[in-house]
Parts: sequence; structure tokens; C-alpha cells
Amino acid sequence: MARLTPVPATSGLPAPLVALLFAVAGALGTFLLLQLWSAMALAEQPLLWWAGRALGFLAYVALWLSMVFGALVSSKGLGGRLSQKWVMDLHQEWTLAAVIATALHVVVLVTHAESGVTPWASIIPFASARLTGEIAMGTVAGLVLALIAVSTWARARIPYAAWRAIHALAFGAMLLAIVHSITAGTDSETLGAQLLYLGTSAVLSVVTAARVVLAVTTARQ
Repeated sequence: MARLTPVPATSGLPAPLVALLFAVAGALGTFLLLQLWSAMALAEQPLLWWAGRALGFLAYVALWLSMVFGALVSSKGLGGRLSQKWVMDLHQEWTLAAVIATALHVVVLVTHAESGVTPWASIIPFASARLTGEIAMGTVAGLVLALIAVSTWARARIPYAAWRAIHALAFGAMLLAIVHSITAGTDSETLGAQLLYLGTSAVLSVVTAARVVLAVTTARQ
């Protein structure tokens, strides 16, 4: 299970690059908040509805960041270009954030009567009477994320090969989360949501491709 440890002050990245990354993240976050605020001003929805949507976005971004830093961990920090401890700490913290945000997202939707998500539908795929397939993909992704979290917590008690196989399911969970977010989310047609899905998918694809290239290069050497 992810542990709460402070991120080291020296990340291995140049300070200007770190500042640029924070600036981009801040600008994107502000843009998305403005988009959500505009949507809220034009709609009449209860607080639980907005909380569920916000937590859904948070769970998605946290899972994406966990995947990105997980790929960096397995690539040894892009071949030593990044601090291994730095990327490992961030991978663990974002994994924990994804688990918590996903759990809260499910609790809020189950609590909100108009969502149509019952307690059974939150843990049993295809049990939802509304948006059956779309909700089922989110349910499976959440179950896989829970399985990965439990296997990480019990890593010392299970064979390494089994742990790696379970951990590899994260790619499937991420794919299901993307499709679930696009098909079930009521914000999917907004510019902010589309930019979020396109941007995160592109970055994760590049990082994963870099991991594969490094692995092939190392194997050949």
C-alpha cells in the first residue's frame, strides 16, 4: 500500500523545468475549474451531483499520474535521467490518492439518489439499470484498482510474479477509466474535458512508449 512519505527536495529535474510543469498544471487546473464553474452557473443540480463529478475528475487525474510515475519507476527514471526515489514516492502517493478519490466518488454517487448507481452496481459490473455498460467499466476499473492496492500492501506475502501480473492490470484499469469517463461523464462534450482526456492520453502514451524503447535497448545491449 502507498505510504505517506515526504518527497525529497532534490527531484533530479532542473528547477526551470519543475517550475514550468507546475505552471502548466496550474493553468490547466484553473481552466478546468472555470469550465466547471460556467457549467454550474447554467444548471440546477444538487451539491452531491457536482461533488460526484469533481471527485470523478480527481480520481481520473490521480490514476493517470500514478500510471505515469509507475512507468517512470519501471524505466528506472528514464534510464537514470530522473531520481528513482522521487518517481517512486510520487507513484505511491498518487496511487493512494487515486484509491481515496475513487472510493469517495463511488460513495457520493451511491448517496445521490438521482445518479441511478446503487450499492450493488458499485461493486458488481452490469448491475446498474442506467448507463449499464458505461457504469460497468467504471466498476471494473475500481475493482482492479482495489486489487492492485491490496496486492501492494501484501507484496511481501505473495510471489513476485503474481504481484507483477496483478500490477500489469493497471493498464487495463486506466483504459477502462478513460472510456468510462468519456461515456458516462456529463462533461465529455466540454472543451476542458476533451483537452484533459486528449492531453493525459497523449502523455501516458509517450511515457509508456519511452519505457518500451528503453527496455528493448537495454535488452539488446
